[in-house]
Amino acid sequence: MNHHHGTGPTDDDPGGRGGFARWLLRQYRLAGYDTDDIDAHVRIVSIAAVALDEGLTPERTAELARTLAVTPHEITTAHRAETRRRTLDRILDHPGLAALDAHLDDIVR
Repeated sequence: MNHHHGTGPTDDDPGGRGGFARWLLRQYRLAGYDTDDIDAHVRIVSIAAVALDEGLTPERTAELARTLAVTPHEITTAHRAETRRRTLDRILDHPGLAALDAHLDDIVR
């Protein structure tokens, strides 16, 4: 059974800051877990933090997919959205690259 209900600029959108954790929390809730329980909440947010810091192995992805009744592709897509955003943020935080980005924006206008 697939509990995925689309993506958009809501809690379903894993691309924003903390988006993967929000997505995981929502999927755990849809799978019947009590995400209001502080221990469960901390555990889920910790899973997201480790996944974002260390990446997701195929085994961990498969385990999460089974637990949440979603596809491994959905896990990977949600994870990738935030990792891409974090990478872009790190690149744009570099002063020289931020100036280049602004310059390129001016050229496009």
